[in-house]
Amino acid sequence: MFSQSLVGWTEMESVEVTAASGSSGRAGIIVWTNSMTKTMLGFLAGLVADGKRTSSGFRDVHHRQCAAVLNEQFKLSVIGDQVKNHLKKWRKIWGRVANLKNLSGALWDEDTCTIRLSEEHYAGHCMTHKADAPFLNTPIEHYHAMASIYGTMGAKGQNARSGNDLLSIDLEDEENGEVNTSPNVGESCDPKAPPKKKAKIKHVVEDPLVITLKDGFKLVAEALVKSSRDDDDIPDDLWDVISTLLDFQEEHLAHYYAHLVDNPKTARAFMKLTQINKSVWVSRYVKKNF
Repeated sequence: MFSQSLVGWTEMESVEVTAASGSSGRAGIIVWTNSMTKTMLGFLAGLVADGKRTSSGFRDVHHRQCAAVLNEQFKLSVIGDQVKNHLKKWRKIWGRVANLKNLSGALWDEDTCTIRLSEEHYAGHCMTHKADAPFLNTPIEHYHAMASIYGTMGAKGQNARSGNDLLSIDLEDEENGEVNTSPNVGESCDPKAPPKKKAKIKHVVEDPLVITLKDGFKLVAEALVKSSRDDDDIPDDLWDVISTLLDFQEEHLAHYYAHLVDNPKTARAFMKLTQINKSVWVSRYVKKNF
């Protein structure tokens, strides 16, 4: 299975290029947009709400039903295996979110679905965990759908479940390509558990030196986040531009798009070319690989 994903996390925008695996590869390559992901997660969350998911997770019939909805709405040829593979990606994202919600000092904003850290905590954490930056101090898109599918988190603290608990699935299901998303995972089993209390933020007068250090940490964190994005930055309209090259088969264009996704610097250079030179680059790639 060929898969490459890009995430522009300022708006949690997700684009993933995926090919079906095994004998189901007839559908070829699919480019997942944020709208398609929202539809997929919303449909599967609806199955959970209706009690149609089995105790061992979603079945192939559920994946095929979801693919049919996507095909109807977006005029595509998605198959169940591609839905299953994309769902696994979001299971991993949910695991990361679950771990971050349990960070010491983290505040959960229910209204905006945001994990909030103080500026100095955010800066220090991002210095050693760059990959976590897109999930902190910014709204987490698709959070409610993920929570419905993978299980809601309990209260932070002693009774909180860790992200590893959420990611524990049966080996047999994993080998069969099925994700065990039990509705009980991550939920408190005590019906008398006390309600969540809103975290209180204490405002204190800070020392000027502390303020200076905080500003310095913030600048370092912003620079680290920016540097981590620069090398992997893919133009938002890359696929739209490639799809205008009508002299090539769509399958070849999809393969070239995947090639550019793997090579962000080449992708940015490609976008600066004239239409004729873009065609030259694609033609050269097609001759070399097909």
